[in-house]
Amino acid sequence: MLRDPIRTLAALALLGGALLGLPAQAQAQTRPNLVVMGEDADEDSVPRGNRIFQRVIAELSETMNLRGYNVYDETAVAMGITQANRVRRRDAELIEVARAVQNPPLDVVAVFQVYASASKSAYSDIVRPEVRIPGRLLNVRTGQSLGAFEVAGLQLPPLPQGCDRECLLERVGAEAKSIAADVATALTAKLDGAITPRRAAEAGAPLNTLPPALPGAEPPPAAAAAGESCGGLPTAYVVRLTGFSPQEVQAAEEYMAAFRCYEHHRPVRSGGATAEYWYETRSDSARLGRNLRLMLEHMSAPGQVQFSGNTFVISRVATR
Repeated sequence: MLRDPIRTLAALALLGGALLGLPAQAQAQTRPNLVVMGEDADEDSVPRGNRIFQRVIAELSETMNLRGYNVYDETAVAMGITQANRVRRRDAELIEVARAVQNPPLDVVAVFQVYASASKSAYSDIVRPEVRIPGRLLNVRTGQSLGAFEVAGLQLPPLPQGCDRECLLERVGAEAKSIAADVATALTAKLDGAITPRRAAEAGAPLNTLPPALPGAEPPPAAAAAGESCGGLPTAYVVRLTGFSPQEVQAAEEYMAAFRCYEHHRPVRSGGATAEYWYETRSDSARLGRNLRLMLEHMSAPGQVQFSGNTFVISRVATR
């Protein structure tokens, strides 16, 4: 049985501020885990393993790492589930690999391509290298585009006379590395914008609008009332409720909409015993899992919360 409305409102207030008493390092939104991957399916692009490709991916990774992101090496985290030296891979394969990696769970994939060539002047024997590097960011769980940037059309220094293959790889590689730093700087700026903290009041957190003098209900903590910032990458989860009554499903939906850093949700499927939601939040999976367990406790509904991939399954445990 659900508790009376006054106790439910009190529970909502407590649930919204439940994590405010945690140490600062536990509350802090962690930077997303990121992996840099090269798409080289186009035969005109520089293939994976090429010296130019390696300098570009190293520069992209290092720049994003210095900007504070948790950057992981694709080979190191995926070598147990995929062939390490595959070349000419399409973006579909890259996304599938990123989603398959579970330790650590990846949040963002930075996909880039490298196009390098050399053109001879029509009026002299001067040869100039040409490098173009497009890059884009994708949310691994949702597939949402988080930004894209491309550097091209720069006037690069001409190659020396008699420049052989070794010379060409080194000269073009040096230019590509410099261009890659510009691409990485732009992409990290876009990612910074995506995870910029939002104040809970601006996000429409309903907890802060509870009447402070509601009889029998404890007021929200001062920090929550002032509007705590909600930083972090907007992340989507599938939340599936099984075995709950329609009244309990309605109450659970109200609880989930009251969680801090909530963005929005929409029903995906609803039936007599199952309800499924697409739930977007700036909370990480650990905080959302704790909130869901607290929700069951405040609803006096015995149940279990299971999490895998981007899906939370909340099962009602029937009792006599």
